[in-house]
Amino acid sequence: VWAPDLVLHEGRYSIYFPADGVIWVVQAARPEGPWSEPVCLGVKGIDPGHIATPEGGRFLFINGGSVMELAPDGLSVVGEPRKVYDGWAYPPDWVVECFCDESPKLLYKDGYYYLTTAQGGTAGPATSHMVVSARSRTPAGPWENSPHNPILRTTSREEPWWSKGHGQLVEGPCGQWYCILHGILNGYLSLGRCTLIEPIEWTDDGWFKT
Repeated sequence: VWAPDLVLHEGRYSIYFPADGVIWVVQAARPEGPWSEPVCLGVKGIDPGHIATPEGGRFLFINGGSVMELAPDGLSVVGEPRKVYDGWAYPPDWVVECFCDESPKLLYKDGYYYLTTAQGGTAGPATSHMVVSARSRTPAGPWENSPHNPILRTTSREEPWWSKGHGQLVEGPCGQWYCILHGILNGYLSLGRCTLIEPIEWTDDGWFKT
C-alpha cells in the first residue's frame, strides 16, 4: 500500500489507496473506524488524490496526470480515466531517476484548483525528486504550470536532505501555509524517508512558493 489519501467529505471519511497496482477505497464515520471492507475501483495506478468541487462533483487523480470522476458516494468510478496533465518540463541536464509524474494532491482555493505533484523519481540520485505545482479553473484542465517550479528540490548531494518531494499543501491554525513532504537524511538512507515541513507563501498573482 503506497501513498494513501485521507478525505473528509460530507461528514464521512474515505481512504483512497493503491494495492497491487490498483486503486481501492475504504470508508468510515470516524477516523478511528471501524472501516468498511475495501472496495476496488478497478483502475490501475498509484498515489490517488481526491478533490470535491463546490458544485458537489468528486474526482480522483492518479499518477501520470490522469483523472476520473467518482460517483457521489465515492465508491465507484464514472467513465474512464483521462489524461489531463503532462507535467512540468524540467531542464534536460538535471540529474534525475526518471520523469515519473506521481503523487497528485489537490487543493481548491480562490477559484483555482491547485495540483501538487512529484517528478524525478523517488529512489534515484539525491537530486531526483521534486515538488511541482500547476493550477486550473476546472479539474479537467487546462493546467498551467507554476512560474516558481520546482517549488522544492534537492539541488546538490551536499544538502542535508536528499530526494525532497511528494508534497502536499496544508493550512496551519493561524492561517499560515506549509508544504508537507518527505526526504532522506544525507548519509542515512537506511532510515528511509522522513517527513518534512516547509513554510510557503502565496503571491499576489495566486501562486505559491517557498
